[in-house]
Amino acid sequence: MNSICNQMIDTAIQQLFNNLSPDEPGCAYIASFDDGVTYKGAVGLASIEKKLPITTKTVFNLASVSKQFTAFAILLLEQEGKLSLDDSILKYIPSLGEYAESVTLRHLIHHTGGLVDYMELAEKAGVSDKEKLTAEQSLEHLASHPIADFPVGTKFEYSNTGYFLLSLIVEIASGKSLREFSKERIFGPLNMNDTTIVDSYPTNIPIARGYTKNEQGEFEIYESPWEHTGDGAIHTNVEDIVKWGQNFATGIVGGKELVKRMGEVGPKTSSTGELIIDNEDYAFGLSIGKDFNSSYLEHSGLWASFPSHFIYFIEERLTIAVLSNVEDFDSEEYAIKMAEIILGKHAKK
Repeated sequence: MNSICNQMIDTAIQQLFNNLSPDEPGCAYIASFDDGVTYKGAVGLASIEKKLPITTKTVFNLASVSKQFTAFAILLLEQEGKLSLDDSILKYIPSLGEYAESVTLRHLIHHTGGLVDYMELAEKAGVSDKEKLTAEQSLEHLASHPIADFPVGTKFEYSNTGYFLLSLIVEIASGKSLREFSKERIFGPLNMNDTTIVDSYPTNIPIARGYTKNEQGEFEIYESPWEHTGDGAIHTNVEDIVKWGQNFATGIVGGKELVKRMGEVGPKTSSTGELIIDNEDYAFGLSIGKDFNSSYLEHSGLWASFPSHFIYFIEERLTIAVLSNVEDFDSEEYAIKMAEIILGKHAKK
């Protein structure tokens, strides 16, 4: 792209975010080609109380955008022969009970395991998302509920439980917490120096405060002290996410074959040959799609007041990310509009 075209795109993207107030919680955004052409910016406050503006270096909670990193960690350990995707999860977490014996790591990755949602169990136990909930508590909840939501491998149902359990499996197979493993094997080698997993709260790292609006229309802090990893809990900024996106082309970490596997969707049929109910094109912590004449990998996230969206356009080698710190912000909508501006509006639906 020539410089005039780049300037037009940059102006159009800035105008997209013009409706946001600089005096309220907001977002950071980036669209970056692997060759270095980048459009980025930020609007709003990382902290209302301190009047601290959001920048492209501001760290946000990625929420479920974190799932792809968990799946990647599992693939790295499989590459080393430390686990198999076809292992029963009871090999690593026997406390779940015999009913889960047929559930494999592969089922967890592709959301076909049938295990009950740990968040539902927390709610039934009277634990709100504003109270502390540990991984140990959720394991106890799961162990005391030995009933599957559906027979394993017969239905696709998005599961935070699956990715939470995968984080524990990483720890058991590697001897390191997912936080330690990810820092050493993923974030460090990719120079994602502002990226970490927060596995205890409150944290002392500088991050954007999360906000929601109360009934009076005023912003108030809304964050959660839950300590689960795997399904969420990665904290990063838009600058670092670009480094992760670039790895889908370079394979600096894991190698190109392993990176390619991240885009392999789960089975379409059950072990008995029947179509999996409600199946989606879900790969390894990433949804697969095609638009703007390009294939892409994507995932959205929302936990407490942190909406996030990540897209990587494979042919264009383009990473787009929008991270916010206000509950009702539609990060996905803004990310798609950025893609429309950059790649054109001739979408293949």
